[in-house]
Amino acid sequence: MDELRAICARLTGNELVAAECAQLTGGLPDADGVAVCRRVDGVPRAAFVRAGLRCYAEAATLAGLAEQIGRAAFEAEGFHIDFLPLAAGSAISKQQAVVSAADAIQTYPDLRRPRHRFLVVAQENRLWFGEILSECAHTYNQHDAKPFRTSSSLPSRLARALVNLVCPPPGGAGFTILDPFCGSGSILLEAQAVGAAALGMDRNFKMTGMSRRNLAHFGYQGTVISGDALDCTLQADAVVTDLPYGRLLQDPLAESNRAALQAALARLVRLAPLAVYLSEQDISPLLTEAGYGDIRVWRVRKHAHMSRFVHQARSLAL
Repeated sequence: MDELRAICARLTGNELVAAECAQLTGGLPDADGVAVCRRVDGVPRAAFVRAGLRCYAEAATLAGLAEQIGRAAFEAEGFHIDFLPLAAGSAISKQQAVVSAADAIQTYPDLRRPRHRFLVVAQENRLWFGEILSECAHTYNQHDAKPFRTSSSLPSRLARALVNLVCPPPGGAGFTILDPFCGSGSILLEAQAVGAAALGMDRNFKMTGMSRRNLAHFGYQGTVISGDALDCTLQADAVVTDLPYGRLLQDPLAESNRAALQAALARLVRLAPLAVYLSEQDISPLLTEAGYGDIRVWRVRKHAHMSRFVHQARSLAL
């Protein structure tokens, strides 16, 4: 066996986990958060994908797994093994799993400076063994310390996941992301962090000032201008934004607010072929009316009584 797999965070009510995994690795996680993948080189920039591995052995029992490990061909000199129980009430202890796997490897370990890091994973009715090739670097965490923010600033982890939905792995070099309602710049920071060029706009000059200062604080470049999204002419590869209408006007589908949001979407659909919109309601009908197709929607639970909606769509106008 020689198969790429990813291990994702298991977050109840967060459908964005699977969407990000699919974009970064090409695989969809099962109930335990494990996905069979095509690639794992984009995992370091992930928000919800924890690790990427190459699987070498799989069996129903620990003895069977050890036998498979002994037969597999892989480099292991200077190794370290850890254990991850994903199944509830696993009868196998970390010591049992690690010792059994280590005994099957015919080279010497190095627990201080390992050259190869392996993982024994316990799922329901199966065990598997793989080498860790990549891990989430959690670089979005640094942006939680941005010096300028508001009470409605987007969490860094969520902003990173939104960026990852459109920015191709492993990095965003040559890719441009536009946030026409940039606020204090949460999405701009994550775009820059993964290597994409960031374009920001906001009608509130205080917000654009915050965005510029936050970008500069982390040594990022980016372009941020003051202006209304209705007049935006900035072209990009993707629009990624947290729509202000749902948050500030409470009901984006109410007739009084629908026109404002529809006008903004009608402008934005012509500026980038891809888009990710975060809203407090499912606005798929408005996206269709604006000229978007291939619309996908995922719920992200904000708290026990409220979810937000992530929309990914493709412009039919470009």
